[in-house]
Amino acid sequence: DYSAASNIAEKIIAAGSRNAGQMTARAEELLEAVEILTSRMKEAPKNFSGGMQQRVQISKALANNPSLLLLDEVTTGLDLSVQARVLDLIRKIKAKYGISILLVSHDLAVIRMLADRTIVMLDGKIIESGLTDQILEDPQRAYTQQLVHSLL
Repeated sequence: DYSAASNIAEKIIAAGSRNAGQMTARAEELLEAVEILTSRMKEAPKNFSGGMQQRVQISKALANNPSLLLLDEVTTGLDLSVQARVLDLIRKIKAKYGISILLVSHDLAVIRMLADRTIVMLDGKIIESGLTDQILEDPQRAYTQQLVHSLL
């Protein structure tokens, strides 16, 4: 039942900060960055839509200025319009904060939109890697070809 702001503050506290004013300011900044009204910062994320809950989690992950953000199936369970909004937001955050993203996804459309480079794995082993456009436009391995063609 923590509020959206408390979710962010939890990460800041874990990193050693105890300044309430700075935590509040950071929570406001990050909630604005993920397009959540600061007037809702005291509400529990359970009261938010699925897309808003995902955006609270993204703001929480950004709380301590990481250089790398791990996104694991970031749009799973979201309807298409919400997915598009979250993906657009991630692109904006990547540019605004100069952050690198390690994206794990089975959704090749998500990979195409967010990834510069792609690694394809099968049974825990890398079978193909390269520039995302190259992998998706001209897959070399049979498994990658099946993945790409399953979208058509």
